[in-house]
Amino acid sequence: MNSIPGGRFVVLDFETTGLSPALGARVIEVSAREVLDGRAGRELLTFVDPGVRVPAEITQITGITTAMLIGAPTSAIAMRQLASFIGSSPVVCHNAGFDRKFYEHEASEFLEGRPVRTLCTLLLARRMFPGRKSYRLGGLIEEMGISFPGRLHRASADTFVTAHLFDRICADARSLCRAEHFDDDVLHRLQRVPAARARDWLAALGSPDAKSHRKFGLAGAVAQNISSVN
Repeated sequence: MNSIPGGRFVVLDFETTGLSPALGARVIEVSAREVLDGRAGRELLTFVDPGVRVPAEITQITGITTAMLIGAPTSAIAMRQLASFIGSSPVVCHNAGFDRKFYEHEASEFLEGRPVRTLCTLLLARRMFPGRKSYRLGGLIEEMGISFPGRLHRASADTFVTAHLFDRICADARSLCRAEHFDDDVLHRLQRVPAARARDWLAALGSPDAKSHRKFGLAGAVAQNISSVN
């Protein structure tokens, strides 16, 4: 994963009992996979006992049953470990809005007011690989020939392939970006630039008008076309 910027990133994925914590859905499995200076590092992987039964449709998707969660850490224990593992590192997810809302809901008491800085490989893929019919994780990794251990819709497999997808995104972005320092801040701004302008935005970094381009990337792009961010 040589194209990922230096520093520490944590690739995160939750398996859950539903789509929204606001509707009572809970985390049942978590994988947090460290990438440090472009190298694979530690992984925090655990089942989580949500205190409720796993719906049959979730078992069908993930293979996780209620019986498999017996004896697993409670959410409070798992989220304390997770918040400590992530610390202040940027969090990388595919469809980051989904995982972020569960993390902020279930780990709120352990975040101590720290903002959660997320990089979304779904948003970034839309900008770096335009024209795909689908940006679902399974479809993207199949197109790119990224192999994985186990089945998708399990947290460890999902963070494994997301880390490699993130590396491919970074490689493509680097090939266009003339900026001397390619870092997580560039990626954070890139995911907010309208998709149709993203490649030109990257190419302009490092040019004499880069200052105005950065301003556009941070604010103007969103103001001009907020709908294209999603």
